[in-house]
Amino acid sequence: MKYKTERFPMRRHIALILSVLLLPAMTGCGQSDSPTPSASTAANMPQMTGGQSDSLVPLEELPEDYSLEQAKKDGCITHEDGDITQGKERFEEFYDTTKSGKADKVRIADYYSPDDPSGYDPESYEALKAGYPRLYVQDLSFDGEQYMIRWYEDGEEIVRNYSCLMKYEGPAESPDSVYKSCTRYVLTNDDEVTWDELVWGMVSSQLGDYIEHMSVCTDYIYE
Repeated sequence: MKYKTERFPMRRHIALILSVLLLPAMTGCGQSDSPTPSASTAANMPQMTGGQSDSLVPLEELPEDYSLEQAKKDGCITHEDGDITQGKERFEEFYDTTKSGKADKVRIADYYSPDDPSGYDPESYEALKAGYPRLYVQDLSFDGEQYMIRWYEDGEEIVRNYSCLMKYEGPAESPDSVYKSCTRYVLTNDDEVTWDELVWGMVSSQLGDYIEHMSVCTDYIYE
């Protein structure tokens, strides 16, 4: 498996997002209402705590063969095919800590395997699976005022800043869903935006309806 630094996959997970219409719950916001990206930020980020090593390899130095197993060993908040599989308590701690205005930092690893082949013709599936599995790694931090998420794409550092970390939770939208409920943490710049509004912005064809955000943690509840 080849480690990938790009933050943006993912074909099938659009369907997952649109199938979950969630109720807004508690929010955690910083004070910055006009976040702007900044360069050379790694040295100024809070130290990782709560089980993640303070001596983690910087993102730009991760090896090409960095694996899901190594990410788990390093204490990353780990998702597999869109669902959190390690670090749920640690991310909840991060949410609570930053909501209270204190600085904190976590590393997130998102792992994606090939889709079910039954939905593809053989030739298309062979082409699709050539790019999988994939592992995406990002550092998420809060400095007491704003949230920053950073990753590397084609060797270039990408940084995005947000003022709020929203928490949305609610039942599955359809009784046929394999999960019963879902909790989703999303970076935004609006402490009143609902999940329905974010979803509408993604599917609407109207210019200006899209609301800037980034989903950083998802927990599907199956029982």
